[in-house]
Amino acid sequence: MRAGNLDRVIVIEAATVTYDEYRTPVASWAPVVSLRAQLIMRSLDDRQGQHAVTDSTATFRAYFYPGITLEHRVVFEGQTFKITAIKEIGRRVGLDIMCERVGQ
Repeated sequence: MRAGNLDRVIVIEAATVTYDEYRTPVASWAPVVSLRAQLIMRSLDDRQGQHAVTDSTATFRAYFYPGITLEHRVVFEGQTFKITAIKEIGRRVGLDIMCERVGQ
């Protein structure tokens, strides 16, 4: 993995619970780490059935960061992606993070 290929910035976020002024729990997302990453593959799939659906998937390659799990999410260029798979490269050298876009 060459550092010059890591030309994108992704933010890994974790779900947190905060409380409002009435002590009601409110789910939110908090940034865990910003990583330099390489966009390996990005694909769009337009399906026409009962509903028109566009699925967007992306694979990011970044240096290893301990503790990233499938419960986290990725924010890239203002879009939110759900992590579907994580593959370790070498012995704690890097990560391939496979994601699906959340929302529209």
